Amino acid sequence: MMVGLLCVPANAATNDSTQVDNQSNPSAQITAEPENLIDYAAQKIDTIKEEGISVSDLASELVSPLERNTVQQAGHLQGDSGLTGEYNESYYPLTELNSGLPPLSKLPNLATPLATLEFFQSAIMKQQFDLAAYALNMNLIESELQRSRSLELTKRLDFLLTKKKLYVFDELPDRPDGLIEPPIGNDSSVMGIPRRSIQLGYIDYRERRVPIYLQRVRIDDNAPLWVFSAQTVDHIDNLYEQYQPAQFESYLPNWLKLRFFGIALWEFLALILFFSFTLGLGWLFSKGAGKLINRYVRDEKPTSYVGSSNSVVDLVSKLTVPLTFTISFSLVFTLVSGGFPYLDAVATSTQPIIWIGLVLSAMWLGIRIINFFANRYQDLQIENLTEEHFDKERIRRTYVSIFRRVFIFVMILGSIWIGLSKFTNITGLGTTLLTSAGIAGAVIGIAAQPVLGNIIAGMQVAITQPIRIGDTVMIEEEWTTIEDLRYTYAVLKTWDERRLIVPMRYFITEIVENWSHTESHQVCVVYLYVDYGADIAAIRQKYFELVKAHELWDGETEPEIFTVSISESTIKLRGTVASDSPLNAWTLECEVREQILSYLYQEQKPYLPTERFTFKGRD
Repeated sequence: MMVGLLCVPANAATNDSTQVDNQSNPSAQITAEPENLIDYAAQKIDTIKEEGISVSDLASELVSPLERNTVQQAGHLQGDSGLTGEYNESYYPLTELNSGLPPLSKLPNLATPLATLEFFQSAIMKQQFDLAAYALNMNLIESELQRSRSLELTKRLDFLLTKKKLYVFDELPDRPDGLIEPPIGNDSSVMGIPRRSIQLGYIDYRERRVPIYLQRVRIDDNAPLWVFSAQTVDHIDNLYEQYQPAQFESYLPNWLKLRFFGIALWEFLALILFFSFTLGLGWLFSKGAGKLINRYVRDEKPTSYVGSSNSVVDLVSKLTVPLTFTISFSLVFTLVSGGFPYLDAVATSTQPIIWIGLVLSAMWLGIRIINFFANRYQDLQIENLTEEHFDKERIRRTYVSIFRRVFIFVMILGSIWIGLSKFTNITGLGTTLLTSAGIAGAVIGIAAQPVLGNIIAGMQVAITQPIRIGDTVMIEEEWTTIEDLRYTYAVLKTWDERRLIVPMRYFITEIVENWSHTESHQVCVVYLYVDYGADIAAIRQKYFELVKAHELWDGETEPEIFTVSISESTIKLRGTVASDSPLNAWTLECEVREQILSYLYQEQKPYLPTERFTFKGRD
């Protein structure tokens, strides 16, 4: 209260106080000037007291205009709902209800929630919109405007209830207390408890949901009634403004207004046309970008590194189709998400489908991008593959092959998660999954154990690398090369161009003979069988000459040949050859064996393995 008093300008206050003091108390003329605000306030209070003015009266006089203004603003914002201020758990006590409407000779049946909704719809169907207004609580509207607004409000409310399918007769109780009798065995917290308000549903308005309520009210000592709540009536205009029918709809032929599943035919056609238009727009954008890149980024000699002009053009060409669908679904989803309010009905119905299409097209686009760069990198490694870096490149290709599929798998899981986030509460879903983790884990462990085991084995293969792409391995006495590593299996290429599909778990649990695990350098063995009379030194010398003269010899590892065993009729020689890769070593082994056999036949034919028989004469 002192604030209002101290807001007076200092000079004016000083002059007034001086005049008062001079008239009523001559001694005040010699009073010292106040040195600060506190001294000034104390002098002013003394002066007011001497004049006989009560401080409380002055404060009341200063504050009362502010209070009156506040009350007027509150009344303007809240209206007169007619609430008595008392609380009753069975109804809302009112002092009045729809005082601006004329009284009826016969009161409508509004005793139960079901009766109120039936009365409102029956009055609407009979075009008695003024009668239907008695089912509304219009206390938030000024009484002199209630009668003129009643027709418009009832029409708009009926439009909203019909559009949002909120005439839920089957869900409303037909009891005055709003109680829903629970069936046997039902333990719902709502059933079996009297209520004074029932929510028919909700209507989306911009970024929030507006509930539609029926409330039980009682005026003074009269019997309670069920009416649409005052807050619901207050929201009708805003909701109708968002969902009102298009003006152009009146010019459309009747066949376009036919409704299927509550949606007008013209809305379906408009959505299809818009989708076709956006699809064409996305295709033109994608093709146009490709043309521009092909025109301004041109390389006459194709190069094999990622980032070259032909690579960029190839990327655009591969991304044209998924990018087109992604752009189209993005624009359509923007439309059905509120970009065009006249298509609300079809938007609400098709929004989940459009969302799924958008997620799938984006996933498709992401997979195309991952595969493109992975394939380009693998092609780069193949074209630049040299004997010196053969082992290192095989390691890189193994990483690319495995982790490309890991990234795609993660992208698919993420897309499923994002798609579900539009329809379900992910937090609640996670809680539910954790709650049932024991049962789900047992079921999944039994049913999907082979699949999950191979996926985990594939991850282990990628990390530990017991095998790599390009390795030469022996699988069940088959000479094979690791051609590709997939999610759950590996593709092995045999020497005669066959393909073996081997589960990933095999490489973790079984013994695998890998000829090129640590390095690509390979040593192979050539076995020879000769007679006892063969010249071993000459065969050794010729063997060394043949190996060193061959183009596949590594040039470093000296060939060797030893006599390793003998039998009753032959001597077994074991020779070694070495090359820079398993395939070259195997080829070198075969060709050297062929050449040394030719030498033995030409130079030491009498000493090739043979069987001897001794004939004894009769003498």
